[in-house]
Amino acid sequence: MINIEGLDKAKVLKVLYDNSKPFGMGILHYNAEPMTIELARKMLEEADSFDYIKGRVMKINLKSDIEFEEWLYDRDNGIGKAKKLIDSIR
Repeated sequence: MINIEGLDKAKVLKVLYDNSKPFGMGILHYNAEPMTIELARKMLEEADSFDYIKGRVMKINLKSDIEFEEWLYDRDNGIGKAKKLIDSIR
């Protein structure tokens, strides 16, 4: 589990999205543009669990304000990547 307590969840979603990669058939929907903070906020108003976003593999649930499980994100994007990204926005 990765601690996100005190962090803006929109920034968390944005950094994870911006650094994820297209995976499988997601390549058909891949968009190379980074996510805006405004889009991240809008997405979080509508959902808290994200499987794929614009073809990028996410596999995260941001329901909690305290922590999220990173192992599926890391499995597809690189071991330790989620922690490194969250540390970068602290």
